[in-house]
Amino acid sequence: MNRHRQLIALGTLALLLVIAGGIAIAIGGSSNPAPAASAAPAGFGPFLTASAIPQGLGGRAVPAFHLTDARGGTLSSVSVRGRPYAITFLYVHCVDVCPLIGSEIHDALAKLGPQAQRINVIAISVDPRGDTRDAVRRWLALHQEPANFHYLTGSERALAPVWKAFYVSPQTPGDPHSSHTAVIWLINRQGRLAALISAGVPINTTNLAHDFRVLIDQA
Repeated sequence: MNRHRQLIALGTLALLLVIAGGIAIAIGGSSNPAPAASAAPAGFGPFLTASAIPQGLGGRAVPAFHLTDARGGTLSSVSVRGRPYAITFLYVHCVDVCPLIGSEIHDALAKLGPQAQRINVIAISVDPRGDTRDAVRRWLALHQEPANFHYLTGSERALAPVWKAFYVSPQTPGDPHSSHTAVIWLINRQGRLAALISAGVPINTTNLAHDFRVLIDQA
């Protein structure tokens, strides 16, 4: 396994333990500590790849965001409510983890067939300096991401609260390898946290497509 992917995977595991342990957090503007809960194993409930969010956080409203969509306009946690979506964190100059995540999501959407139109994907930048609108558009075209794959950008000031709310460490400036947190959150159609996937290592895209389908089918 690539050493940097291994480190990212370990960091994501630590993130899962933090969430499961109910350490004091701030989601949706709340500073109250989350109740303690047992860790949920991968495949918990209906999911195959994702870990269902532990009881302390499960069902919480998604942290608020309102950022620029590289495809045009803006996108917010309010405007996407009503349709399930996956949310991940990328940067266009990444040479290892981000292209992998983009490819896996692309493949999973393709395996959904027509159902893919019933789910959105949102990528949020972890490199505000490098992720210019033109650079992101080139990345989307290079990786042949569909129209429902939205890549959101903004200034560091705008992005930092979003990183914090989703427990994400941004890309370290000047680091030639990925050093940011690699995760995929699954959000249900009510705009609430449903599950979390460690994305620092290869994912079975058939299982990922299944997990997307679970979100689509849930009432």
